[in-house]
Amino acid sequence: MPGFIDNERFRRLLGVLPEKAIKILYEEYCHALITFAESLVHDRRAAEDIVQEAFIHIWEQHEKLSRPDHRSIEHYLIRVVKNKSISYHNKHMQLRLKAVEVNHRLSERSIEARWIDLETSKEIRNIILTFPLRERQCLMMKLDEEVTTQQIADRLKVTRKAVERSLTSAYKRLRKCLKSSGYAVWAGRNASSRPPRHKPV
Repeated sequence: MPGFIDNERFRRLLGVLPEKAIKILYEEYCHALITFAESLVHDRRAAEDIVQEAFIHIWEQHEKLSRPDHRSIEHYLIRVVKNKSISYHNKHMQLRLKAVEVNHRLSERSIEARWIDLETSKEIRNIILTFPLRERQCLMMKLDEEVTTQQIADRLKVTRKAVERSLTSAYKRLRKCLKSSGYAVWAGRNASSRPPRHKPV
C-alpha cells in the first residue's frame, strides 16, 4: 500500500475536518485499494464500487474513528475493503450457484417435456397408421411436411377435391380417436393445425 498517513494526526483531522481527512485518505489509497479489491472479486467495476462503499463507511463512522486509537487507519481501511470484497464474492457465488441450479432444473423440465411430446407423437402416429391408406397418406404429409393440399394432390396424382375429402374424413376420425383416448379434442381443416402436446391431467 503506497504512502503513509500519520495515524494520530489523521484521526484528529478526521474529528475536526472529516471531509478534508477523507479526501486525503481517498487520494492516497483509492487506486491501490481498487487494485486490491479487484484481486479478490475479479471485477473492476465491482472493485470500484466496493472501495467507494468503504470510504462511505469511513464517513459514516468518522466520529468514532476520530477517537485516539493506536491501530492504523490504513489497516482499518484495508480490512473494510477486504471484508466487503469477501461479502461481494460470497454473495455472487451463491447467485451463480442458484443460477446453475435453476438452469439444471429447467433443463430437466425441458428434457421431460420433449419426452412427453415424443411419446404423445408416437401414440398419435400409431392411431393415424390405422386409418385407410388415402386418409393416412394425406394426413401424414400434412402433419409431417406441412405441404399444401394441392401439393398432396400432385404427389398422389389425384384431384384437389379428393385430397380435401380424405383430409376431412381423416380429421374427423382422428378427433374421435383422440377423444376416446382422453386427449383434448383436436383437429380441423387448418393446414397449420397440430395434435395436442399433452394429455389433460
